[in-house]
This record gives sequence, structure tokens and C-alpha cells, in this order.
Amino acid sequence: MGLNQELSKVFEQFAEILELKNEIRFKVVAYQRAAQVIGGLGEDIGEIYKSRGIKGLDQIDGVGSGIAHKIEEYIKTDKIAELEKLKKDFPRIEIDLMRVPGIGPKIARKLFEAFKPDSIEGLSTQLSRDGHKFFKEKTLKNLLEGIEIYKGFGNRMLINRAEDMAREIIGFLQSHNHGENFVPVGSLRRMKETIGDIDIVASSKEPQKLIDDFVSFKGFTEIINQRDKKASAVFEDGIRVDLEVLPEESFGTLLLHFTGSKQHNIELRSYALEKGLSISEHGIKDSKTDKMRKFSREEDVYKYLGLDYVPPELREGRGELKAAQKHRLPKLVEMSDIKGDLHIHSNHSDGSGSIEEIVEKAALLNYRYVAITDHAADLTAAKGLDAEGFRKRCVEIGKIKEKYQQINVLSSCEANIRKDGSLDISGELLKEFDIVTASIHSAFDMEKSEMTKRLIRAISGGEINIVGHPTGRILNRRESYDLDWGAVFKACLKHKVVLEINASPYRLDINDSIILEAIRRGVKMSISTDAHSVSAIENMKYGLGVARRGWCEKSDILNAMSISELRKYIARG
Repeated sequence: MGLNQELSKVFEQFAEILELKNEIRFKVVAYQRAAQVIGGLGEDIGEIYKSRGIKGLDQIDGVGSGIAHKIEEYIKTDKIAELEKLKKDFPRIEIDLMRVPGIGPKIARKLFEAFKPDSIEGLSTQLSRDGHKFFKEKTLKNLLEGIEIYKGFGNRMLINRAEDMAREIIGFLQSHNHGENFVPVGSLRRMKETIGDIDIVASSKEPQKLIDDFVSFKGFTEIINQRDKKASAVFEDGIRVDLEVLPEESFGTLLLHFTGSKQHNIELRSYALEKGLSISEHGIKDSKTDKMRKFSREEDVYKYLGLDYVPPELREGRGELKAAQKHRLPKLVEMSDIKGDLHIHSNHSDGSGSIEEIVEKAALLNYRYVAITDHAADLTAAKGLDAEGFRKRCVEIGKIKEKYQQINVLSSCEANIRKDGSLDISGELLKEFDIVTASIHSAFDMEKSEMTKRLIRAISGGEINIVGHPTGRILNRRESYDLDWGAVFKACLKHKVVLEINASPYRLDINDSIILEAIRRGVKMSISTDAHSVSAIENMKYGLGVARRGWCEKSDILNAMSISELRKYIARG
């Protein structure tokens, strides 16, 4: 595990223990944000400290002076004294319990005191037997379901972490010049939200030397196997990594085979058999002549079979081969289509970057517009703004507009959808914003029908443009809440409200299957980063991957519109 990931986990644990101590919410959020920012940094934090010292750390978005000094302490000593002291106050299992969906600090404390469990799995057995003595039936049911969800998380990584690990290994292999065409495959190439193992394919004229390079990588703690053209190893934190090598002339079918998905490959093999052909990672064999045809390019495999090329994100066995056969595959949205980001938090609420820093970054990305989307007063933990705060921010936005005339800076907000479906911002104030996003931030355990009514009331009010992170999920930590999506889609169409594809790798909300159904019904999507730091604005690619998995074209995406088209579409009233 690299230093960035180590520190990310350290600060996640800091936040968890502070929650158990009932520390003020601002402090907990600061550590959570630091964990996210450091985990997603493109530069090694050790190198930042080495070249720029404590000042370099202090300048990282989301890292204040106090956290910067803790990073310095960890770099120098491999630990943080304050955290080590805090750990002694709470058993490890009590901290782990808070990772179970639905278990907060109070429930974690109650569970520990009642059962003194050795493990979360053991707690499940204890709750099934004796939980009724301590919890009402509905609460007990939710706890048991949360534990089952937690078990299902397994060791799956978030996509940004898997991408960083694959990049590090590939960079190491490329430096030895014994291979070409290095590509991460499997679920990572298909842009799945979470990743199990890391699979890499490569072509090489010297496969044995490439395998020797691979097993010499210092980040591996165990070499599982090592053969002529294949090797498997274990990364520092238990993640398995596989490398497969074939001659360049067979690289196309190898890439196709290992990209998957399993269902796509099964359907592709069945389709080939109907044509008297047998497809494998080595090539395509004619059943009559027994001749094998090899392919260096993946595109040529599909062409040989009489199919349009199927992008990796679509390869899930959801009708893509029939569409490829009939030349009806969607022309998927691309990064070059994205004209702006409609959900970014500034340091006026709980973001770490100034409005000017955000606009500068957006300009560097060649965006045509960017929305400054801060929280309102209901979310005190996120330093939400009242009417006066938003109006002060509007004055600053006006000055920034004058300075950066090449980009449209939109005044926006992320209104909180309360339990009854009302918003925490008055209708009069909402009229002052260029664009309005509204999201649910609490009471996630409502019944499906009640949660649906709550969201539809917010959509139907005529005051919002976008529903932010529509299912409330946080990957590997909190499951989505239940909604009647048919009713939600109907309301969105009626009131011209867009559903957000949240590009934060911690959310990637909503999922591809919901997106696919939404666009089939004519609902538009936006892809936004929900960035709380300037560096997180670069996370757009992860949301784009989810959109592509959901078969989205440019015409389905709100922020693929020009600024004039956008203004016309979002006009309220």
C-alpha cells in the first residue's frame, strides 16, 4: 500500500474514533475530508513533503495546518501519537462496527456493551439469538440486514484506488522495457464502481523477462505463482494482482477475453458457435478447417464476427451483442462532450477551495461553465449558508466573473431535502440562483413509499433542477435507500428535473441499471463531481464511466449542453 492510501486509512480511523467520542461534527468531517483528499491525490504525499516540507502539505486542498502536522508526524515516525492514545479508549471491534450500514456511534456502543463480540460475523449470531432482548423487531431486522450488507462488501476496492495501484505496477513494468500494450482489464476496464482483483494484460517479445520484472515489484508481499507467461501476486493489503502475457499477434483476443464480463464472453462464444467458429483468448478457430486466426486488435475481433465494436463499459450481457449486430449501439458520451461541472463546493461552506481556485481549475479543463454549489443552513456540520451568506458569496462570484470572462460561473446551491420533502431554502432565495441542486442528507431508513413521496414532493415543487446523489449510497459503507423509480422518473419528466450521476468515487450514485432505465424513459442526467476540494474536480472521469455503463449518449447529459442550451433547459417558472 502506498503512503497516500496508508494515510487515507489513518484519517478514516481518526474520524471513526472521534464519532465514538461524540466530538463536534466539524472535526469529524475535517478528518473524513482529509482521508478522501489524500486517498485521491495524484502525487505521492511523501514526495510533496520531501520537496516542500510542512508548507507543501498545508497547501493540499482539504488539509489544514493541524492535519498537515499529523501527516508530518506519520511520515517521520510511522504513527500519530494522538491516534494511538485514542485507540486505547475503544476496542477495535467497536470501531469496526461503525462500518456496518445503519450503525452509528450510539448503536455501536450499545452493541459492544450488550454482546462484547469478537467479530462482526459473531455478532450476527448473537443478535439472531438474543437481539430481541435489546432492540425492537424493526431495529433488529435492520441491524442484521446491515451486517449482511457489510459481509458482502468483502475486499472490493473503490475504483480510484484500484486505478492508482494498476498505474503504479504498470509504470514499474514499463520502466524495464520488456513489454508493450499494458492494459488493466476485468471490472476496472469496464469501469465498475468497485474492484476485486487487479488484472493486467500485456504483449511482449520477451515474456519471461517481463514476468521476472513483475515478481520483483517491491509492493508485493507474496508471489502466488510464476510461470512462463503468467504470474500472480498479493499487494501489501491483500489485493491479488494477475499479469497475463501473450505475443502481440494474439493481443486482441486476449484483451477481449480478460476484459469480460463473464456473461458477455458467454454470449459472444455462443454467437461465434452459431457461425461455426470457436473463440478463445488465443484467437478464433474455424470448426470446419481447424484453422486459428489471430488478432492483434480487439476491434478486428468484433469486425470478423460481423459485429460493431462494443465499448468495454457496455459488456455486461444486457443486449449489447444484439445491438452490435443491428448497428444500434449508442454513441456513448465522451469526456470531450462535457462542457462543465454543476456540483462543486467552495470554502464558503464545506469545500476547501476558493471560488477563484475552482474557476481556475475549470478553465484548465476547458470547461465552458462551472456551478458553485454550497450547502444551506440546515446542514450545520457542512457549514451551510443562510440567505446573507449566499448573497455575500454572490458578490464574490460577480467579481470572479469579471476576471474570468472565458468561463460562465453559475451561482448555485445544494438544498437539503427534509424528511417531509420540503427544502431548507426559501422559494424567494431559490429564485436568485442560476441553477439549483437538491439532495437527501438524512433519515435514510424511511420506508420505500415514504422516501418516494419525500423525493417526489421536492421534484414537484418547481424550484429545483437537479436531484443530487439520488440514492444516498456511500460505496462500501452505506447502501442505497429504496425508491419507486417509475414514479420518480415520471415526476422528473413532468417537472423537467434531472438526475445526477455523482462522480465522487466514494459515491458513484446512481448506478448504471437505474441510469439505463431512466434514459430509456427520456429522463436527462447530469454528471458532476460533488467536489469538496479543487483536486477532486478531476473525478469527472469516474462519473463518465458510470454514464457510459448506463448507455448514455451526449444528448442524455445536461452538462454536455452549450451554455445557451443549458440556460434554456434549466429556466425555472
